[in-house]
Amino acid sequence: MVPVFYAILFVFGLAAGSFVNVLTLRYRPERSFFSRAAWSGRSRCMACGTTLRWHELIPLISFVMQAGKCRSCGARLSRQYPVVELFAGALAVGIPLFFSSWHGIHGVPTLEAPLWYYGYLALWFLVALVWLAIVAIDVKHYIVPDELNISLVVLGFGLIAFVAMHQDALPAFRFSFLKHFALLFTPSFLEGVWLSHIAGALVGGVFFWLFTLIQRGAAMGFGDVKLAAASGFVLGFPDVAVAAGLAFVLGGLWGGILMMTGRKKMGDKLPFAPFLVAGFFLTITLGFSLLSWYFRLLNF
Repeated sequence: MVPVFYAILFVFGLAAGSFVNVLTLRYRPERSFFSRAAWSGRSRCMACGTTLRWHELIPLISFVMQAGKCRSCGARLSRQYPVVELFAGALAVGIPLFFSSWHGIHGVPTLEAPLWYYGYLALWFLVALVWLAIVAIDVKHYIVPDELNISLVVLGFGLIAFVAMHQDALPAFRFSFLKHFALLFTPSFLEGVWLSHIAGALVGGVFFWLFTLIQRGAAMGFGDVKLAAASGFVLGFPDVAVAAGLAFVLGGLWGGILMMTGRKKMGDKLPFAPFLVAGFFLTITLGFSLLSWYFRLLNF
């Protein structure tokens, strides 16, 4: 039963990733992400405009069977298709596995967990899909749509409400992905669930806003500031600070590699949302372990 359950989740995730691909590849900066043009109409080849048949729309399988090319014109399909679909499939399986272990909630595969917890997991999956969409759009257009940042805030309200209403069902120190390390950085007046997440939004937004002012928009745009604020609301404080630090490390390393290989030079644009999102995911999954390793390194 359990393997079948997660196989179904993986297939569902592939389908969700396929939908994210449709929306992000149809996105245009001059119109809303939620415009009718993006959400309606048959799927077509981006090169020749041929309407795709049902067997050309099967997530992942169609890309493999067609060798990454359009059947009609032979144009190469974007590698975004399989990458986003695989990520979404992995997230559909990984999110219930991770959070069930993290919160000690048993019975998710057999549908014996509390009903509210499935809503909580669904919201986290939607947050992950929004982050995926933001990465795909920023890589292509160097922009983070306001509508997606607003969506993160709305989803964040739902997540925080679930945690606030069901605190007694969750283990101690599980309101932060840093566990008890969060107490080292959080003043007593921010220990409430809602206050810590509001502080996360403020810290994330203000920090990146100041950084943008200092470097005058050369390294990142104001969309990244809004993304940091919206995601800071989802993660809370001090988690957002760890995520920001990881994002800068990852961005700096990747930028250095690109310059050493001659693919970029100083002053060239580099989408920063992928590094922010990577920082968010790393903080959620490895934040506690990374801080444990860091403090052991310092003999703290």
